[in-house]
Amino acid sequence: MNPIGITTIFLLALSTSCSKSEDMINTQADTDTSISFTNKVDPNRMTLVLAAPSINDEYYSDRFNDIVDFQVNYAKAVMGKDNIVIVVDNDTRSYYEGRLPSDVIITSNVYDIWMRDFTTVNPLNPVQFTYTWASMTQGQSVEVQNSFVSFANSFGIQRNTTNLILDGGNIVDNYEGRVITTTRFLDDNGLSMSEGKQILKNLLNATQVAIVVPDDEVLAHADGMVLWADKNTLLVNDYTEYPDYRTSVLDELSEAFPEVTIVEVPVVYDDASIGGISSACGVNLNATTTFSNIYVPTFNMEHDQAALQIIRNNTTKNVVPVNASGVCAMGGSVRCLTWQLTGTNAEKIVLAARD
Repeated sequence: MNPIGITTIFLLALSTSCSKSEDMINTQADTDTSISFTNKVDPNRMTLVLAAPSINDEYYSDRFNDIVDFQVNYAKAVMGKDNIVIVVDNDTRSYYEGRLPSDVIITSNVYDIWMRDFTTVNPLNPVQFTYTWASMTQGQSVEVQNSFVSFANSFGIQRNTTNLILDGGNIVDNYEGRVITTTRFLDDNGLSMSEGKQILKNLLNATQVAIVVPDDEVLAHADGMVLWADKNTLLVNDYTEYPDYRTSVLDELSEAFPEVTIVEVPVVYDDASIGGISSACGVNLNATTTFSNIYVPTFNMEHDQAALQIIRNNTTKNVVPVNASGVCAMGGSVRCLTWQLTGTNAEKIVLAARD
């Protein structure tokens, strides 16, 4: 095993019959104007993948309708800008049919909705970490990630894997070599600061890495703290009410990224929690960033418009608000629920959803 514990997954191509079907669909999509698909095989679009809550999952039963409504509305916000696919099981598919186009829905089984955590980081250079069990038991974490592995392998999704422990939400990068995580990554893997930074540089082809103290003790995710507005602009929650903590975060970010402009964004914390998981309501930086768009969660809160304006003022991307008030109390929102794909991996999922 090499020092960073990474292996490359070499996946077999899909069956000949499936490949022929995909080729036919792809040809139709690009050349036959009589066929109109919601999702396009387009290198300028990123593909966002959500996992529906199963109607049979008791854990999400109280929030089932809220999650479905959120995912439907999120999908509608994405359609026409990027690609969006929602993974649903057989028993749950009917709750999405009729509300979204059929080529946005794919029938399969992924056992949890928080796709960011147990899938891959960086859609341009995908790496699958070993899912940590911060929010569930170790056995449940293994089961959830195995359901994703089965799903990804069935469609030939290419990625690297590592035995390093991480929730995917704890990696925030600008896709161009700058990476942020929290000290939870060090604690989970028994690493020093210097070791952690060097490992992430090697693993993610990064040039600069910041490791900050998390603002949440349970999940400890960086994507509730920071957002890359573009290559050289980093947005961070305004921690003015916690001056010592604010200083430690800003010092680490400034030292790691000396050429980056850092802009603080207002944040309001909801004191509520579910199962010990802090609410993500009020955290606008838990946003999904694609090549051309930033999908920003909003919460019907007074500070939403100020946060949106700051984000718009500091990016060349299109800023798209997504109301996340129905899901944020569970501990995450737009980014936490989203797996991102590009290139061949994205094309495979887009074509599979059409079939």
